[in-house]
Amino acid sequence: MAVKTRTTAMTKKSLQVREFIRKHPGSTPQQVMAAVKINSEASLYRILLGLSDDSEICQNGVFPLIKNGQNLTIDDIEDFLENGGVAPGRPPLAERLLYLYHFLEQASRDGGIRFEALYQQYRELLEQYSPKLPKEDSIKRSLQRDLNRLETFGIAIDRPSSGSANKTYRLRQEYLPKLSRESAAVLYVSTLLHRNTLLDDAVRSVRFNMESGFFRDRPERARLLKERLYVLGDTLSSPEQFGQLLGQLIMAVSESYRVKVEYVNNSGKTSSRILEPLGLVCKRNVWYVIARQGSKADIKTFRVDQIQHLVSKEGDKFNYPEDFSLQKHIGASWGVFCNDTVQRVRLRFSPEVAARVKKLRYHPTQQIVEETADGAVIVQFDVCGLVEMQSWIMQWGKQVEVLQPAFLRKRILAQALSVAQLYSKQTLP
Repeated sequence: MAVKTRTTAMTKKSLQVREFIRKHPGSTPQQVMAAVKINSEASLYRILLGLSDDSEICQNGVFPLIKNGQNLTIDDIEDFLENGGVAPGRPPLAERLLYLYHFLEQASRDGGIRFEALYQQYRELLEQYSPKLPKEDSIKRSLQRDLNRLETFGIAIDRPSSGSANKTYRLRQEYLPKLSRESAAVLYVSTLLHRNTLLDDAVRSVRFNMESGFFRDRPERARLLKERLYVLGDTLSSPEQFGQLLGQLIMAVSESYRVKVEYVNNSGKTSSRILEPLGLVCKRNVWYVIARQGSKADIKTFRVDQIQHLVSKEGDKFNYPEDFSLQKHIGASWGVFCNDTVQRVRLRFSPEVAARVKKLRYHPTQQIVEETADGAVIVQFDVCGLVEMQSWIMQWGKQVEVLQPAFLRKRILAQALSVAQLYSKQTLP
């Protein structure tokens, strides 16, 4: 009987509140409370939530009541109830925030979580406290408010922006991968390969972060690795002059805008060029940019360390050629230059180096076509860029013989004769 009496009283109060607001739009919550004899603002707000579906006194979540100079909204009411004390059947604020942070943190490692999935997790938490849930729109507004509260604690959240292809929520923070000690050591050693190269500046900061992260408890490990490992290879005498150039070119390649460069060719002649960068290639620590030049359709290769000056023209976009593939363009080349046709090359490697040749793969088309009785091997390639290949062949000295094509054999012979002639001159004391 007592429950029925309270229900009747609440219904009567709700009708009184509705009628007063309908007749006196623009009133304050205090005026409503005084008129219908409601003792607390929280009680009034719970009545208003029950009337939120009544279009005469609540349209689009807004009541014709004024608080602090603005119309009172459903969000204001729910926010007041949550901050002024836990509403009946609702989890505490701290628990809700920790719950949200947990799911955002887990999902951020995999790229984020969509709002619908986050909403379902949030709804499940509410259901643990009460099977009688608010309406879906109310839950979603509460979820958004809790996300905002997380940010007030300094937890930055990346949210979907209008028109963006990314529809996920994620924490704005970086994650170090979980690595074993051995994997961390190998990864650290790989950064040492780039000392005195175009990547030196960028890798130095990565190396520092790894030392303060992976090796925080054992700082001597990083020191010992640097002392006991020595990397040999072609490096630059002044890598700091070119590191920024590489970063600018990476951006130009990814964003498809033109760059203006001052370029020094192999003869030492400097010229100004407008390039459309299509890709970057690294060969033995030497970086090349593959680009179209000006209005010309020809695709050429330029060494990054021969660029003396570069100006990014970010507002000067170009249409990336749909039929161009960097992998296909470079694929047949012995190195990075594709200024001749693909040729079949056959080389005979002596028994002294045959075992080494069989273990290494110098080109994707490489095939061992014959192993002779004396232990030599004949290797076949289908390649272009034979100028670069010619230099590589000369490095092997008498351990390799060109069998095919004939013109390459003649080139190697001519170069070998010129070297022999140089050394056959009278030597200096």
